[in-house]
Amino acid sequence: MSQAEIAGGTLNPPNEFPSRGHLFRDFALKSTRGHDVQLSDYRGRVSLIVIFTDEKSGTATWLLDLASQYEQLKKQQAEILVVDWPIQRGPTPVERMQLPFPVLVDEKGELHSEMGATDNLGNASAAVYILDRFLEVFASYRSRNQQVLPTGEEILSWLDFINSQCPECEPPEWPPL
Repeated sequence: MSQAEIAGGTLNPPNEFPSRGHLFRDFALKSTRGHDVQLSDYRGRVSLIVIFTDEKSGTATWLLDLASQYEQLKKQQAEILVVDWPIQRGPTPVERMQLPFPVLVDEKGELHSEMGATDNLGNASAAVYILDRFLEVFASYRSRNQQVLPTGEEILSWLDFINSQCPECEPPEWPPL
């Protein structure tokens, strides 16, 4: 039993996609920079925005827009993790964008499938999960369900809400000296 479960959090039932109020399942993937990254490494430190990519140009444009707001997200004590599913060998379009946040590689697409980031044919489909610092899901968006991905302002709004639930976790009001 995990600490979060002892504290009252529950994992999603087997064969269900992550949903609000449940804990996001831990995973470990390699980053495009060759580092092993485990989701639980961020537990207790920052809120997370976990993004599963697809091959659509609209998703790429959306990621670039989010990259332009990265500093604002960092000020909210949040980190973005992008999970990319390379369809062919060599750098993917997401890797070529040189995003400022970690890009993880889901070699076989298994994590995409488990997290609801595939369409009915098993192809990559964009999904976004907004998690608090204890890995509880606060919001989920899946393009497979015809949901529109959240704007940067919507994500910042979610982070404000998450931080208001835990005042001691909120970013400091005064900038460091």
